[in-house]
Amino acid sequence: TETENTKGDDSRILMDRAIPFIQDAVEKKLPFFAAVWFHTPHSPVVGGPKYREMYQDQPKHAQHYYACLTAMDEQIGRLRAKLKSLGVANNTMVFFCSDNGPARQGSPRHVGTAKNLKGYKLSLNEGGIRVPGLMVWPEKIKEPCSVTTPCFTSDYFPTILAALKIPLPSDRTYDGVDILPFATGKQTEREKPLGFLNKDGKEAAWITNRYKLISRKKGNELYDLITDPGENNNLIEAKPKITKLMEAQLLNWKSGVMAELKLVPN
Repeated sequence: TETENTKGDDSRILMDRAIPFIQDAVEKKLPFFAAVWFHTPHSPVVGGPKYREMYQDQPKHAQHYYACLTAMDEQIGRLRAKLKSLGVANNTMVFFCSDNGPARQGSPRHVGTAKNLKGYKLSLNEGGIRVPGLMVWPEKIKEPCSVTTPCFTSDYFPTILAALKIPLPSDRTYDGVDILPFATGKQTEREKPLGFLNKDGKEAAWITNRYKLISRKKGNELYDLITDPGENNNLIEAKPKITKLMEAQLLNWKSGVMAELKLVPN
């Protein structure tokens, strides 16, 4: 239950609940879907003594941060080992992605970094939304590959339904697309841009295969993410046609989302 087995590393506690569910489904020969939302590395960042000991040469904050990540990594390995022992690893699609960017510098026990990317958690710059994403499905994707096409978690639902050969319901609008063609090399460019809203719609971003428009009260920005992923060169004046098109697309998308959320555009 929710009140039992709650002592120790939270990654292990979460996996203790996921694995019995998966094992039960496999034993009953039922398909299963499991979403495992790890807390790591959200605040409070508290590493257990076993994992902190591995990083004794690091400062105190880093010890806790790396300890939490190591504990989570151990549980992901545990999950994959269980799928293999149950005989379903080859035909199980496993997604993993990081949370949205590192915390602001100075946050308690956070030592993560976005390296050369601008921004941080809760920012619409690349440092706040560009994160590692992995997909493993041995039966379908037999060779390792890197996908440079922009993708996001809204793609999961259409991708899973496509894998199951289930048509998307037609009674709603979808931001996501099936990303399997990117992973299998059948497609290299995304037709539907990615949209992001922040601060109840006060900030928004619209991303195509190459360009990114950020809309803020203080003014809009346009970046070429292929040549300038660090978002250092604002092209808003140099690319007026692209800017105008993307601004119209973003406004149309944002209006639809705000209406669904019953928020007033601004």
